[in-house]
Parts: sequence; C-alpha cells; structure tokens
Amino acid sequence: DLNKDENHSKMIEQIIKQINGDHDTGKIRNAIVLHSSLDVLKRCKSFLGDDAPILKQGFRKCTLPPSNMEVTLFLPEWSDNVHPSQQNDGEMDPWLNLVSEEQFLELISGR
Repeated sequence: DLNKDENHSKMIEQIIKQINGDHDTGKIRNAIVLHSSLDVLKRCKSFLGDDAPILKQGFRKCTLPPSNMEVTLFLPEWSDNVHPSQQNDGEMDPWLNLVSEEQFLELISGR
C-alpha cells in the first residue's frame, strides 16, 4: 500500500532527525533501520543526504551532519514478504544492505 509505505518512511525520517538533532559532541551514534518493505527503504534514501554511503565493517552506511551519525538501511532476507527479486534489488542498491537473520542478531548483540 503506497500510503502505508509513505507513512512508514516519514516516521523513520522523524526518528532519525530527532536522534541526529539531539547530539552530544564526542558521542558517535549509529542508527539501524530494518524494514521488510523495499519501497519504504528506498523512500528513506531521500533524507540521508546526497553523499554516497561508505562501506564500513562490511555494510554500506550513510553519515549525517551535524553529529556524524551513521545510518544503515537493512532489508531482511528472512521476511516472508521479501520476494527474491526484491532481494536482488536490495543487493544492487548502493544505499541498502541485505541481511540474514543471523547477521542481524550478531550486529545488534555486539558480537
């Protein structure tokens, strides 16, 4: 649903902007956005700036001023509503990262 996707991306944008605007100098913030809709993630690219993401620790990340917060967009491989063609699109898009459940659990657990 187009309206639902737009609402989800706007909600994500507001959360990211709030975190980024509430910055302390010296603190590095990382935001992980995991969503099972390729369309929602593609819409998120619009507020991540014009600079291409950098490859860091095996993932493509965007750095936002003024706090240098890193934002990483993930499309989960394990989601039931992620079709293999969407996985291919997600893999080819330089702003997105395709992630397995195991990789994601390792990432959030700090291993």
